[in-house]
This record gives sequence, structure tokens and C-alpha cells, in this order.
Amino acid sequence: WIGEPMVAGLVSNVRYLQSLPHLAVYAHGIAIAIAFTLITYMHVILGELVPKTLALQRAEQIALAVGAPMEAFLSGGLVLRAFGAHPTRRGGAVHSPDELKLIVTASRQFGQIPEFQEEMIHNAIELDSITVREVMVARPDIFSLPSDLLLDDALARVVEGQHSRIPIYDPQRGPEHIVGVLYYKDLMRWMRLRLSNLGQTTATRISRMQIGQIMHDVVVVPETKVLAELLSEFKERRRHLAVVVDEFGSTAGVITVEDVLEQLVGNIEDEFDVSPSQPALQDESVMLLEGSANIRDLETEYGLILPREAGFETLGGFILARLQRIPEIRDTFEYEGRRYTVEQMDGHRIARVRIEKTAQTEGEAEAAKGAGS
Repeated sequence: WIGEPMVAGLVSNVRYLQSLPHLAVYAHGIAIAIAFTLITYMHVILGELVPKTLALQRAEQIALAVGAPMEAFLSGGLVLRAFGAHPTRRGGAVHSPDELKLIVTASRQFGQIPEFQEEMIHNAIELDSITVREVMVARPDIFSLPSDLLLDDALARVVEGQHSRIPIYDPQRGPEHIVGVLYYKDLMRWMRLRLSNLGQTTATRISRMQIGQIMHDVVVVPETKVLAELLSEFKERRRHLAVVVDEFGSTAGVITVEDVLEQLVGNIEDEFDVSPSQPALQDESVMLLEGSANIRDLETEYGLILPREAGFETLGGFILARLQRIPEIRDTFEYEGRRYTVEQMDGHRIARVRIEKTAQTEGEAEAAKGAGS
């Protein structure tokens, strides 16, 4: 309403337009189009881009300069409260998880944070979307002991297995029914007590004790629980190991606080950890992997991307889903530029898989195209 009359006056003063009939009508019509275009352009450039660019380049100075005037506007809420109204909280400054990832990535690209910090922050944001089932130790791979095992026998097994916390199961019902957890420290305390000078009677009594008498209660969680909630529960209950159960209440696996932390910082190994078997690389396009390899680990460590929404968590599960039957040795199929061949079976379980590249994957083709350009 300000720009249009001004532009209309300028249009009316154009000499070759003054001879036109109904000049006022034409002038106002032309003025509306010109004024709208110019004012929109000035609003976007001067009202949006320039202030935001200056604010980003001189954030601290501008924040200090506009802080006091903004406080005056914010205090206007006091007037509303005097009339019984409460200002609505605004969520304009709230960022979604994907937006936070973009901000962190931009910070890394401009050298504000190192790459490993970017990866850790991304992983922390994703903790709320990763379920326990995706990272747990599956039931067939659990190292556990029966509750009626004597302390001496348990010590030999624990030293051989090199675990600090061992699930204990009911021997009458089988390894699927975990009833507690044995701490290696507790076992060592009792063995030290037996060797101390407390008399033969006490030593004999301790030697006849079973690990079920010194085990602790165990945390039980559903396989659908997300890692962020599990980590909070570990902190609250001061536990480091939990038994994972499926929808039917059967043991599906176990998970430790180390498994959760590894989703943040990568594999954590101490001096006594046995390194996981690396893929046997015959050349750059061929490798042999265990059928129990987790598909999340395959993606992060080997760049092998498999679908996650199909209800399986391992390479063997992926092969079963593709074949829709129990495979036999030398069964093969192709998926997204790679050939998968079953090399070894352990009963009905897929023990070893051979993976060969048969063509460039989509990601590799894009990378090669980018390098060529």
C-alpha cells in the first residue's frame, strides 16, 4: 500500500504512456506488478539473507547488540499474564534428530570438530532408534553355566572363557532358562576364602558350594527395548548385563553395557579380549564371513549394506530370508552386485559364507562417477 502508489506515479510520468487512454488504470496495474516484485526482492535480500549472514559471521557481537531490545519485547508477556493469559511456548529453536546430524556434519566439514566426534554424536542420536535385538549376543553364542556347578569346576570354565559376568541357567530346564548371573569377583573371593586359614571344615564346605548359591539376580529386558532406555536402566539398577527375551518370554540372547557403548565409540577390546575373526580376504572382491555376523557390523566395518527391516539381524538370517529354506553347501544367489555362497553348515545353522563382487554396487558406481568428473 506504500509502494504501489509511488510506482504508479512514476509510471504516469513516463512520456510515451501519457497518450494512452485510461492511463490511471494501466498505471496502477503495472505498478502493482512492479511494486510486488521489487518489495519481495528487497524483503528477501535485505530482510532475510543479509541479516542472517551477518548474524552468522558476527554472532557474538550481534547477540550482545540485540539482546537488550529483544528483552523488552519478551517482557511483553508480563502484560498478557496480567490479564490471565499465558504466552504459548514456541518450538522454533527445536531441531529434529536429522537436523542435528546435519549441523554436526557441517561443523566437521568446516573444521570445528574432528571426524570421530561427528561419528560419536551421530551414534548417540541413533541410540533411540536401535533395538536390543540388533546388537545382542544371540542365544546360540551365549557362554553360560548351570547353577549346580561346583565352585572349582566353575573357576576352570570361567578362566577358560575369560568372562567377568556369566549367565547362570537352571540345569533342569536347560540353557534357555537363565536364572541369575555369576560375577567373577565373587567367585574369586570364595576361592580365596577357602584357601585362607579358616579350618578344614570351612574349606570343605566352600568346596561343596554350587555357583547357584552365590549368583546375583539378573536384569530381564524385551528385545524391542531401545538402547537409550537400556543404558539408562543399566545406570539406575547398577547392572552391566541383561537377559533379552522375545515376545513369548523365551531367552533370545544377552546384552552388556559394553555392547551398548560400542554402538557409540566402536569396538572396545582390552588386553584379554580374543579378537574377532577377520574376514578371509582372497582378493579385493572376495571374502569369507561367519554366518552369525551382525548386519550392523557388516555395514560399519566392511561397507556391506543389507536390509534391516526384514526381521533378521545376521548374515545367516539374510540368506535364510532370501532362499526361504534351509540352505545346503554351495547354495548361491546374487543380491545388489554380489554373489553369496554357503561354504559351511553347522547342522541347520549357516557357519560360513563366501561373498564375491559380480558388479559395481550403486554406491561404488556413484563414487567412481564422481572421481571421474
